[in-house]
Amino acid sequence: MRLRLIRPGIQPLVLLLAAALVADARLSADQAMVASTGQVASAHTDSGEIQNSTGITRSVFMDVIHEPEAGWLRLSLAGTTLEENSVLKIQSLLDGEVQYLGTRELQVWRRTSAYFNGSSLLVEIVASPGTTNRLVIDEILWEDARDGGEPACGYCGDDDRQPVVDNAVCRILGGTYSCSGVIVDSQSHMITAGHCMVDGTALICEFDVPNSNIGCSMNHPPVADQFPVTGWICSGVGPGEDWAAVTLGTNSNGELPYDRYGASLELATSMAQEGTPVMTKGYGNDLDQCLLTNTLQQGDGSVIEVKDRSFTFDADVTYGSSGSPIMQPSGNRILGIATHCPCPNVATRVDHPDFVAARDMLFNGVLGDNCETAMFAVTGSNPYTTVGAVDSEYGSPDDTICPDTYLDWETSADVWFSWQPPASGTLSINTCDVDSYDTSIVAYEGLDCGSLTQIACNGDTDAGNGSDCQNFSSAINDIPVSALSTYYFRIGGWQGATGPGTLWVEHSTTADSGACCLDDSCLILFDSECSDIGGDYEGPGTDCDDTVCSEPAVLGACCMDGACLQTTELSCDGDYMGDYIACLEIICVPECPGDFDQDGGVDVDDLLTIIANYSQTDTPYDLDGDGAVDVDDLLQLISAFGPCS
Repeated sequence: MRLRLIRPGIQPLVLLLAAALVADARLSADQAMVASTGQVASAHTDSGEIQNSTGITRSVFMDVIHEPEAGWLRLSLAGTTLEENSVLKIQSLLDGEVQYLGTRELQVWRRTSAYFNGSSLLVEIVASPGTTNRLVIDEILWEDARDGGEPACGYCGDDDRQPVVDNAVCRILGGTYSCSGVIVDSQSHMITAGHCMVDGTALICEFDVPNSNIGCSMNHPPVADQFPVTGWICSGVGPGEDWAAVTLGTNSNGELPYDRYGASLELATSMAQEGTPVMTKGYGNDLDQCLLTNTLQQGDGSVIEVKDRSFTFDADVTYGSSGSPIMQPSGNRILGIATHCPCPNVATRVDHPDFVAARDMLFNGVLGDNCETAMFAVTGSNPYTTVGAVDSEYGSPDDTICPDTYLDWETSADVWFSWQPPASGTLSINTCDVDSYDTSIVAYEGLDCGSLTQIACNGDTDAGNGSDCQNFSSAINDIPVSALSTYYFRIGGWQGATGPGTLWVEHSTTADSGACCLDDSCLILFDSECSDIGGDYEGPGTDCDDTVCSEPAVLGACCMDGACLQTTELSCDGDYMGDYIACLEIICVPECPGDFDQDGGVDVDDLLTIIANYSQTDTPYDLDGDGAVDVDDLLQLISAFGPCS
């Protein structure tokens, strides 16, 4: 059997689901249970290239990202480049949570940040000596502090779900939606619903999730409890054919989920019969109990009908429950994955033959063994091995592009890398490694594995072979690359040869590329690329470091009527606390103590604010200034009920 491996962007999966509508009329009634959450907004923050010419590690750039209505924020960092040991520091100004991203972390997190609570983030480049770095934020993802959610689908009568703790089950967050997933072994491999992989390029799994807010908007756990999705194989063509096998990357502490929590659930070895009791655990909506919405809850029910590749059940689930494990209460063994509602709800069986084959391929194969699980390449050295790898079945490369280089691919075992250039220019790659084997290499360009175009290949290279390289190493030199594209490198061996090796990646800008101004941001692009995105091309050979698209604003803390905003001194209508001062560092005292929403009086909304921040320290809700929000502050607010004088 040959699986169709899917690692889609949004368009391929939409087409896949559309095809399923014709093949399975039942889809007109069944609904995939993803929950809508968050929205995407364009952003144009660009530090430009900043050089640290000192001999010490130091902060070279600082900015505050602020969305006044946001309950939480996440950043898209496409175009950000860091050298050597430099890092990007991102800090929530609400609770102080911090994430550090270096070169490799940027790749693993797919040039996005973790999720942060609050409406303001402090972003900082901490540069190592002699390096040139650049911060670019092209989008922000955020959710309104009050989120109404969606109506229920999947309740089998009154909702009887109850809160539960289980760190084998995580909340999956995509660009604008949420699902559930479950860890199934000590290697932190995960399974979920296939339709949850729509936005696989930016998925995060959160564990130990806190309660949501009074207005139903979600809160996020600390950065150390968030893990990026790194690879997957999935199918999303409707009930019974909806599954995903998923790999996760490490958190900010270098841990995988099982390392951190020691929790996983086993797969069942036999299928339950109709009438068998089951339970499900997932992060579905709960609009009747806002504090519990999108948090982990357990529903109980039984199996209704068993089919060849799916079964139905009557435990309560709803939007956000897609990917929830359906388990036997005795032994907690997973029978299936929840995918569709209404009740009786649908689950894909874990013994679905294609699902089994996908798990075996992804969980037991060599790192990067197929395009869908490509490793992230960085500039410089990237070690790999094809020992134990298999033919990825992507098809034979076109050796007419590299004639007379002895590509001789045949059905070679191969591994894959993906890479995104920080700027337009040229790319050179090679497999020079004196301890390696007779390699062959192919380069592709495309949005994802389903849309790749071969652009180069090489079997043997004359350049560089010597004492530092093995005989018959491979090299591809001076490929034009675009900052707006993704490239894939496929490494095999001459006539199927295998072994360990090193992929070397070198990137440089060229005189044909130059600075492109887009609003107040600057990218190094070719003239045609700059025109395609509506930018202003500054000419070949120009550099963002010497180009001023617009002067970056210097921000600081501004106290206005007891609230703090990050703004410029000129825009501050209250008390400006100084350049680069963060709201986290100060407390603004309101002119009418207790009127936190500044509606002209102390009322129920302000009381709810005190309750929501009870026991918090160093906040503007500490009315008596004793260091924490407590009963004294509650009593003081109650005594001030009424219009402000």
